[in-house]
Amino acid sequence: MRTLALDATGDLMLSGGRPVLVSGADAVAQRLRTRLGLFQGEWLLDRQVGFPWRRILGEKGVDRLAEVLLRAAISLCPGVRSITAFAFTFNRVSRRASVTFTVTTIAGEPVTIADFTPGAV
Repeated sequence: MRTLALDATGDLMLSGGRPVLVSGADAVAQRLRTRLGLFQGEWLLDRQVGFPWRRILGEKGVDRLAEVLLRAAISLCPGVRSITAFAFTFNRVSRRASVTFTVTTIAGEPVTIADFTPGAV
């Protein structure tokens, strides 16, 4: 499965004025970053799209709920077969979350996303 490539800032990558495509593990990694990086309600065309970071980060005792929701969002991402490693941290003082995880793609390739912080893109 191929998808349009995005650069580190989330802009469409171009080569010679044409969009760049990624596939395989790179496409899965990009889908995961996009899925977790979009705050629910942020996209005007569909307010249900995105991850509910605002709701989670505003609650007390959020760790277990965040882990359940993150695992579901990751495992349901197209191209993901399974989650093989997962760690979620939440700093209550700064109210910053970070997630590190490794998945296996449906093609058997490992994809690791390290220290993903929502809103950092």
